[in-house]
Amino acid sequence: MSTAAIPGIQPGQTALVTGAGGGIGEATVRLLARAGVRVVAVDVKEPVPDLLGAGDIAFLQEDLTDPEAIRRILAAIPGDGALDYVVNAAGVAWFERDGSALDIGEDVWESVMSINFGAMRRLSVATVEPLRRGTGRSMVHVASIAGLRSMDSPLDAYQVSKAAVISLSRALCLDLAADRIRSNTVCPGAVLSPMIEYLYDEDPSRRTRMEDKTPLGRLGTPADMADAIAFLLSARASFITGIDLVVDGGWIAQIR
Repeated sequence: MSTAAIPGIQPGQTALVTGAGGGIGEATVRLLARAGVRVVAVDVKEPVPDLLGAGDIAFLQEDLTDPEAIRRILAAIPGDGALDYVVNAAGVAWFERDGSALDIGEDVWESVMSINFGAMRRLSVATVEPLRRGTGRSMVHVASIAGLRSMDSPLDAYQVSKAAVISLSRALCLDLAADRIRSNTVCPGAVLSPMIEYLYDEDPSRRTRMEDKTPLGRLGTPADMADAIAFLLSARASFITGIDLVVDGGWIAQIR
C-alpha cells in the first residue's frame, strides 16, 4: 500500500486511536495508517468494512467504560508496548435524551460523562507509561466548541463532558511536561459525521442553518479534524501543549 507522508510523523511509529469505528476517529486512523503509522484502533462498534485494509491497523471492539477494557487495549500494543501517539476521539451526543441539566435524567448525565470524560481520563492515565517509552509523546483529545461556549439548544451533559475533557487536557499538559509528553485538544464545530448526519437526513433545513452559521459556509468533515489532530501529534507542534485548537470554520469568532 502506498504511503502519504505527514510532516513530523515518522513511519513505523505507533498510535492508539479511540472512536475508530466512524467519523473523526476513523478518519484519523486512515490518515495515520497512510503515513505508515501502526495503529491500534478501538471502538465499541465493529469497524467499517474496508478499514482493516487501509494500513497496519489492529482493531479492538471494546467498551471504554469497562475498566478491564483498558488492560486488554494496552496488551494489544505491538512490539515492546511503547506508544508514540494517543488520540481520544470516542464520544457520544444523545440529542434525543440530553438537554437542560434541569430536566435530563441522572442516568443520561452519568452515561454521557462516563463515555465522553471518564473513559478519556482512564485511558490517558493508563497510556502515560507507554508514551514515556515512545518518541512521539503526544496526546490529542477530541473535545468540542460546546466545551468552550454554551449551545443555543441545550445539550448540557455533552457540553459539560467536553469542558471537562478540555480542563483535564490542560492539567495533563502540566502534569506530564517533565516527561515531554504533550496534551492538546481539538475542538470541532459543526461536522458532518455519523453522530449527527442522521439529523440532517431527517431535517435538511437543519444542515442549511448550520452552514449559514459557519462563516466559511460549509460543514466541517472528519478529514478536516483528522488533519488538525495529525498536526498536533506531529513534531511540527513540538512546542505546543495545553492548547485547544478550534476547528470550526470561524463559528465562535462571531457574536450572534
